[in-house]
Amino acid sequence: MLLYAAIQFVVLTAIAMVAYGDDYRFGYNFLSELGATRTWSGTPNHAAAVLFGIALASLGCAFVAFAGAWRTFAFARGRARGVGIASQLFGTTSGAAFVAVAVTPINLALDLHNGLVIAAFGLLFLYAATMTFVWWRNGAAGAQLAASVAYLLLVGVYLGLAVYVAGDGHLTEHGRVMLVISQKIVAGASMLYIAYMTVVMRAMIAP
Repeated sequence: MLLYAAIQFVVLTAIAMVAYGDDYRFGYNFLSELGATRTWSGTPNHAAAVLFGIALASLGCAFVAFAGAWRTFAFARGRARGVGIASQLFGTTSGAAFVAVAVTPINLALDLHNGLVIAAFGLLFLYAATMTFVWWRNGAAGAQLAASVAYLLLVGVYLGLAVYVAGDGHLTEHGRVMLVISQKIVAGASMLYIAYMTVVMRAMIAP
């Protein structure tokens, strides 16, 4: 379910970029702008907003449903149960935060929207960190751990940049472009990480 939600997120957001009320510039406009009811120039943006809302809300719901999947594979060795429970909590709340982002248009509630985005990615970082620990304690392969650590570093850098650029008022033109591009890199990497994680878990629980 989560794998298909990640695929549909990529497809629907790509269509939303085409349907965006103004000219959507990949290196200038944030993904969140796709969910605005109107563009910053005042042009109606209902088609793109609906597509983006469906894409993000579906992904968030699928993530909530997937958050407990650690129970199906992690305990051949029976280690790190408490961290596994924490990972489920982080994954569930991250998915819920992404759903909240989907229903909070950036043009209607900018501060709340941005706060939810930071919360969603911050919780996703904690989910990936705790899942990596559970994998490590239960005999994960080196490739799995390397992929997880690389993803953690990428999300950590993005969160730091987002807090510095947006949170401290440093959103210059150059800073905006940096944040837009890094956001899309992290979004793409997240979809790849989700796909990798679901494939690996399926292999681990296969008879």
